[in-house]
Amino acid sequence: MSKAKKVLFVTNAAPAVLAAGEIPLASVRYRATMPAAALRDLGWQVDVISVEQALDPAYRHDAATIVLAQPKEDRVIQAGFLAALGGFIQRHREAGARLLLDVSDLKVGEPYQAQLAGILRDPKQVALCAHFYPALMRVAARIVVPTPMLAHRIAEHVCASFEFSVVPDPVEVAPAEAAFAPRPDAPLHLLWFGFFGAHAKALAAFCRDDLPRLAALKPVRLTLLCEARAAQYLPQLRGLAGASVEIEFAPWSVPGLQAALAACDATVFPIDLTADTAVGKSNNRALQALQAGRAVFAHPLESYQELAAFAAIDADLVAALAAALQDPTTCLARTRAGQVQVAAEYSPAAIAGQWAGILTPTA
Repeated sequence: MSKAKKVLFVTNAAPAVLAAGEIPLASVRYRATMPAAALRDLGWQVDVISVEQALDPAYRHDAATIVLAQPKEDRVIQAGFLAALGGFIQRHREAGARLLLDVSDLKVGEPYQAQLAGILRDPKQVALCAHFYPALMRVAARIVVPTPMLAHRIAEHVCASFEFSVVPDPVEVAPAEAAFAPRPDAPLHLLWFGFFGAHAKALAAFCRDDLPRLAALKPVRLTLLCEARAAQYLPQLRGLAGASVEIEFAPWSVPGLQAALAACDATVFPIDLTADTAVGKSNNRALQALQAGRAVFAHPLESYQELAAFAAIDADLVAALAAALQDPTTCLARTRAGQVQVAAEYSPAAIAGQWAGILTPTA
């Protein structure tokens, strides 16, 4: 095996979680474990470890390229973290390894600092994280991001000449037959899935402003598939939506997502487009829905607009859903075309090919 084809992914997953293989963090699955498995199929030698394992002073790896995921803030503020991470980077750079930094979120600039102030409270911790990510970006040979807009915003805020590569997230669920045929005698069953904590504001606005309008056209049932703590907000969301709308919660898992997609009529992704932290986010949720043959209705975030030929990308989700109910044939054809596109461009194998193109030392 040529050393050039030896790669190490360093992730935010705990060692026990990686060992068990049940990984709740989408960023770890989409940006490390799934690409690693597909790269191995292409003949690469790829290891995936946790950042805790990398911080062990005795740890060594002979990889030609190390892909470091953006460390989470709770790790950054831990005593000794910076020194240990610096030692890991220095040891492996001295051994000839090239460091790539995989960034999935906007971790620089005033919007991020404002977000930090609400999370960490301690001004010293805020300052530590605010300085850490730009410094880490500067020592990387290349920054890998899931969307072109995220690369643009990072460069805009840091004003540095970074080398960027865009590698999208892969599709995860199994393909299924496309369908859009809501029953006249049953509620329109909509599915939202994702990290509730990041979208609570957008979901509340959707329940308050959109669902009552939609329910005036047809009864509605909304399923929220997400982390467990979202269940406590159901009474509030039901109150916003009104008695004519059913809202239910289901705990997230990959098998649960597959089942929920099979059971729903369509997926909805309201997004707070005013939030700077939303800029540059991946369209991976829409990819999963299309792969499973379910229509996508989403607000016009940049990455979702890339799928405009295959999904209803509209600031008015009620109008988009009403149009689909009036013309289900067009909606179904659009979804089927999306399935073909997803299989061609976002399969794990296709995404691994993109990773292979940037992982070689000459890239």
